[in-house]
Amino acid sequence: MTSQNTPDNIEEQDLDLRVIIQLLKKHRALIALITLLSVLVSGIFSFFVLSPVYQAKTVLLVTQAADKLQVSNQRNDMEDLVSSAYRMPVLTMNTYVGQVKSEALMKRVIEKMGLEQYGYTPRGLAGQVNATAAKDSYLLDITVNNTDPRLAVDIANTISQEFMDSITERNQEVMDRSVEFLQEQMELVKAELAENPPQSERERLQGMLTLLSEGITKTQIARSFDLGSTSLVVVSPALRAAQIKPNKQMNMAIAFLLGLMGSVGLVFLLEFLDNTIKTPEDVARHLELPVMGIIPSADSRAGAYYGSYYKNEV
Repeated sequence: MTSQNTPDNIEEQDLDLRVIIQLLKKHRALIALITLLSVLVSGIFSFFVLSPVYQAKTVLLVTQAADKLQVSNQRNDMEDLVSSAYRMPVLTMNTYVGQVKSEALMKRVIEKMGLEQYGYTPRGLAGQVNATAAKDSYLLDITVNNTDPRLAVDIANTISQEFMDSITERNQEVMDRSVEFLQEQMELVKAELAENPPQSERERLQGMLTLLSEGITKTQIARSFDLGSTSLVVVSPALRAAQIKPNKQMNMAIAFLLGLMGSVGLVFLLEFLDNTIKTPEDVARHLELPVMGIIPSADSRAGAYYGSYYKNEV
């Protein structure tokens, strides 16, 4: 059954609202004082206590060759093996994002910039770095937060450079291993040729030998010029750092709201804990007794008021 707003309920609601408004007006000085103190403390901390934090940003572009992304369509397993030797695996953007904050890269940056003398550790430096990949693109955003704006710019640029160098070194190591593997396969093929196999087998082994030789050449060329299927390019280096913390206006606005809500809550708490009887309504509400009469205040204003009242009656 739904409740209906009877005249008594409406009158009670209006009465409660008037009581709340009167209560807020009664303690308006306390509410204003607490709110003002909250804003003042927030302003002092924001302007004079909290250290400013600056952010520098650099953007890298991950370029991928289209022919490397196509599905291989070779004639036999040996050609697949040789072709895969001089191809670098295509990494996902999430893989690059994870590698930016790796401990190995952070160590390289610390050693490059000599930050160990300032107490920097790989984990601590990684906490200042954030890497994100833009959606539906090959852009890699690297941001660095630091209390020193110049240091933030230097760290961001050093991270991007060391990251590209680490990818280059890793690809070169893969190429070197590929060359060693192909050379080992060539030695095995040569050993089989030395056993004087039949003519058909000899022709097959000669073809494999030629294919392996071409694979070694291509791998060495790829190692010298392109590094495989993936490369990184700095699109936007870090030039300046912008202050991101503290947001003074936001902090003071939040302090105003918190101070206002806290002071209002304190007023209601004090009123709830106050069990003294001050008005006839308190007598009727707490003691459930009828009010027979009221003794007026004896101050000068009350005396003057009641004196003038009785004179007018006479």
